[in-house]
Amino acid sequence: KRSSFTAVSSPWRRQSPLPISSTLFSTSSSSNNNNPPSTTAASQPITSTSSSLDNNNNTHRIRALSLYRQLLRGAERMPSPNRQNYVKRKTRSEFRRHVTLTDQEEIEFQLRLADTNLDTVLVQAEHLSRLFNDPEYQNYN
Repeated sequence: KRSSFTAVSSPWRRQSPLPISSTLFSTSSSSNNNNPPSTTAASQPITSTSSSLDNNNNTHRIRALSLYRQLLRGAERMPSPNRQNYVKRKTRSEFRRHVTLTDQEEIEFQLRLADTNLDTVLVQAEHLSRLFNDPEYQNYN
């Protein structure tokens, strides 16, 4: 079982066009609002209709494509061509490696991981750009 992850907004990137909501990470969708959310998932069996699966898959697909584009754009912010190429190559290979995933929990985990990697890329790009433009750093090379 994967550990839970809470998304944190970052000052280094734009807000995603899809807000991270509790529905993305929920284990069941219930139209019965009489039960509190903590007991709804435990008291009712998880039954999925094809339309809810299609909707969930479409949401995952949109989110994955958005993260993919944001990671490739984030690579362009890296200060050196070597770093840019590394981030692009790694992004492409990881997305290709996971394109066949069907387990919903694993897909959600990989999307959260990609979101974390995007934050990391943007923070590193900003930090390295400042460092490479710093005259003091240039004196050490």
